[in-house]
Amino acid sequence: MIQNIHTLIEKLGLDTMKETILAHLHECMYLYPQKEDTPTLATSRLGGYPDFPPGWTYPEYQGEPLSFIGQLNLEEVQRIGVANELPERGLLYFFYDAAEQSVYGGELPNRDGWRVLYYDGDLSHLQTLPYPGTHKYGVLPANNLQMIKGLSLHSEAITVPDEHWDVYWDQFLPAFAEINGSPTWHHQALGHPHNIQNDVFDEIDYFRKLEGNDRYTLLLQVDTDEENLNIMWGDVGTIYFVIAQDDLRERNFANCYFSYQCC
Repeated sequence: MIQNIHTLIEKLGLDTMKETILAHLHECMYLYPQKEDTPTLATSRLGGYPDFPPGWTYPEYQGEPLSFIGQLNLEEVQRIGVANELPERGLLYFFYDAAEQSVYGGELPNRDGWRVLYYDGDLSHLQTLPYPGTHKYGVLPANNLQMIKGLSLHSEAITVPDEHWDVYWDQFLPAFAEINGSPTWHHQALGHPHNIQNDVFDEIDYFRKLEGNDRYTLLLQVDTDEENLNIMWGDVGTIYFVIAQDDLRERNFANCYFSYQCC
C-alpha cells in the first residue's frame, strides 16, 4: 500500500511534498460493518448489545443507560498487524449518549456521557445483555466487523504549497481514499483520526488544558452511518474515543477522552 502512495505522489507531480506526506502517514484499522441479527459471542461489533461478564451493567448518564456503540475483541485487533500498545487480549466496550447526543463535546465535566470499559477475564463467561432503557433510539443495529489494515493521513499537519493546492485536495486525497478502499463512512481504530473540524488530538489537549501535543491512541472512531447503524451524529458528524499513551500503558481505560465533530 505504501508503494501505491509513492506511485500516486509521483504521478501527480507532488514530489516536493513527498517527505512531508510520508511522514504524516499512520497505519490504522478500517472497520467495515456487516449486518448480523445474531452476532457471535465476544466478537468485535458495532451496535447490538454488549457481551458482559456476570454482574456488569450498562453505564448510565443522568439516570439513563448509555447506548452501546460497539466492542472490540483485542485478539482480533492484534491479528490485523497494526502496531499498537493495546492489551493482547480482552474486550473493549464503548458507550455514548447516542439517543439524545446531549454530550456533543469532550469537555471533562461531561465525561459520564461516554464510557470505555475493559474486560480481560475468561470470555466463555460472557453473556449478551440487552439494553435496559426505553428510548427508541437507544439501540443501534447489530453489525459484525470486517477489519482491514489501512493508512490514515494527518492531513491537517501538512502545509500545501499554493502551486499544489488544487492537485492535493482535488486529486491526491480522493485517490488516497480509493487506495484505502474508499469507504462511504470512516469507521476506524488506531492511526490518526479522520478530522472534520479541528485536529481531534489537539482538541483533547485543549480539554485537558495542555499546551503541547500529548501522545494519544485512537481507540475507536464511528462515523455517521445511516445505512448500517441507523445513526447520524449531529450534521453528518463523527464521534471519537481517545486514550492518552500513559493511561493506555497503565490500562486505565476509565480515563478515556471523547470528541464529537460535525459539518
